[in-house]
Amino acid sequence: MTNENCLQGIKCPKCGNEDRFFIVATIVADVTDDGADIAKHTDMDWNDASHTRCPDCGETGELCQFRTKEE
Repeated sequence: MTNENCLQGIKCPKCGNEDRFFIVATIVADVTDDGADIAKHTDMDWNDASHTRCPDCGETGELCQFRTKEE
């Protein structure tokens, strides 16, 4: 599958997975004593330095290490 949205240009360098990754992201949370939710009208943010893990093979590293080379 060729990704055309959030995972465009992302591929596991070890196993080739392109479908799903665990990426450490920053969010704004609406926190009360009962728990937390993602705050309305906010986004999740990540960048090339965000810790990333492939759920298929366990490869880890910065997101930039999972970017495909321009051909």
